[in-house]
Amino acid sequence: MSFKVIANFKSNLTQKEVISWVKTVKPTPNIVVAPSFIHLSSFLIPNSSYALAAQDVSPFPPGSYTGAINAGQLKDLGVSYCIVGHSERRRYFHETTSEIAGKVRELLSAGITPIVCLEEKDIVPQFAALDNELVPKCIFCFEPSADIGGTTTAPHDVIKSVQLKVSEFAPNSPFMYGGSVTSDNISRLLSLGISGVLVATASLDPTSFNQLIHNVTHEL
Repeated sequence: MSFKVIANFKSNLTQKEVISWVKTVKPTPNIVVAPSFIHLSSFLIPNSSYALAAQDVSPFPPGSYTGAINAGQLKDLGVSYCIVGHSERRRYFHETTSEIAGKVRELLSAGITPIVCLEEKDIVPQFAALDNELVPKCIFCFEPSADIGGTTTAPHDVIKSVQLKVSEFAPNSPFMYGGSVTSDNISRLLSLGISGVLVATASLDPTSFNQLIHNVTHEL
């Protein structure tokens, strides 16, 4: 897997702002965009190479689940990746490890790669809930809630320690980091040998995001 920069818009940006973002940020092989569900189609541009991620998915198959968006529907929109287990989903929506494992199963059955977010405390229970044969098909992202929304990442020794712990369960899976990733600290994160980063606040402004991508391209 080449180094990926996942732009996670969370519950931000209007349609007008998304259109402006698309006009400003040129697609590159490094970029994966994770907009709100309602804006996914805005990135389906002819002759464009945006890779798409969803921010969530239903743990259920198609059926009578009002308000849910299933993995097959995401695949139909060109989604290649999907974030699951984000700390905000675990905290505010009370998602359990078994629900997240169900989402992983649904995504992989539809041919979508799950990006499973983990805090350090989630590692053991989350891997216990995942089907062993599906683990190698996932990407795992260390995403400590205490380091979200600022400008300072988790200490590098902590990131490396968590990477080592995750590798005990998923030795062949890509490992990413998310939490206050900016254009100023991306070079230091690249030095850790991780497979990618999850970028939230710094992805919302296309100018700052372009600078981050420039720095990634320059370093790789």
